Amino acid sequence: MTLNGFGNGTVVDSHIPIDCIRRRKEQLKKEIQEIREKIAQCEIEMSMIQTHSNDDRRNTNAKQWSVAKRKFNDNAKEGIRWLTDNSLIQNTPEHTAAFLFNETGLSKRAIGDYLGEKDNFHIEVLKRFAHMHDFFSMEIVDALRRYLFTFILPGEAQKIDRIMEAFAQRYYECNPHIYATAEVCYIVSFAIIMLNTSLHNKSARLGGGPFTYEKFVNSLSETIARHQIPDQNIIKNIYDSIKNNELKFPDDDINLTMPVFGSDSTIIKEGWLWKQGGRVRNWKRRWFIITDGCLFYFESRTEVDSPRGVIPLVDVAVREIEDDRTKPFCFELFPLTGDKVKASKPAPGEVGKWIEGHHTVYRMSALSEDDRKDWIRALRIGSQNQLPKQRLS
Repeated sequence: MTLNGFGNGTVVDSHIPIDCIRRRKEQLKKEIQEIREKIAQCEIEMSMIQTHSNDDRRNTNAKQWSVAKRKFNDNAKEGIRWLTDNSLIQNTPEHTAAFLFNETGLSKRAIGDYLGEKDNFHIEVLKRFAHMHDFFSMEIVDALRRYLFTFILPGEAQKIDRIMEAFAQRYYECNPHIYATAEVCYIVSFAIIMLNTSLHNKSARLGGGPFTYEKFVNSLSETIARHQIPDQNIIKNIYDSIKNNELKFPDDDINLTMPVFGSDSTIIKEGWLWKQGGRVRNWKRRWFIITDGCLFYFESRTEVDSPRGVIPLVDVAVREIEDDRTKPFCFELFPLTGDKVKASKPAPGEVGKWIEGHHTVYRMSALSEDDRKDWIRALRIGSQNQLPKQRLS
């Protein structure tokens, strides 16, 4: 048996088939990706705990928080300074980013302007803000749609450049196997925005009409090294996605708290919970809202016009349960009559169609023991249709 030596003393059997080495390499890459995802999930949970701590402080001084948000919307820098001076948040990039990412009622234009500033503190805030987005296993167009819905891009080219660079870096961290480098992600991201403008904004089209697929491919080939060009299937999927579904940017006056509810709806409670799946017993982070006698849940706080499920709080009750081996502070909704909780969710691939759910119980995990008690109390109020005049959370 022949052994090849390396400078570090490692020896490798030269008779090992190359395909075995390649399979092992792919397995290691998969394991590394899984570890990264677990780390990201832990970071999200830590952020959620910090957010709950911030919520406790807000409840004790709601008037200060209302003033702070008005100041931020008028002048982002002054608003952040007021927040730190009054000890509502700590003067760190981590806490500032968490405020921008988690807080409701903020001007998206002000968020975008703040994130695009060029000094070191703002750049660190931007990096952490981008890192709070979970882009694992997402197509780059879908990730960009989610990212650009959390703020309004500022008008200055340099600010846009910094914001897009942060997106590209975060997307590459989440999906290092799709593109050669973060720089390639950055180029592709800008190309997507240009493609969107060309296809859907007639007044801003470049000379020669809208981009054809061939023009789009050529534009990427001119800016990306040949050996780093993305797979043709990826490029085609990007083009088709933008052509068929315009990349839309938010308006600053969009009310993100209740677009699917009536204008007179009263929110009893809203916030992040972990929800266990029905058939596949994995846990997913969802944004929950109790209003109008129902429990709504959404994929994210910024997408509350598209609920992932609706649970009428009729003929159901709520109870504490023993903690799951992976999730603490658990509770569940269970039916008072029949063997299933009456609920509905969007039909896969069929716009506007809803189907009945099949949960015997809906099991959730809160941020803390106090948070669990708050949710149980709010669900009991919601199930009785006793809507208070102001939020309980």
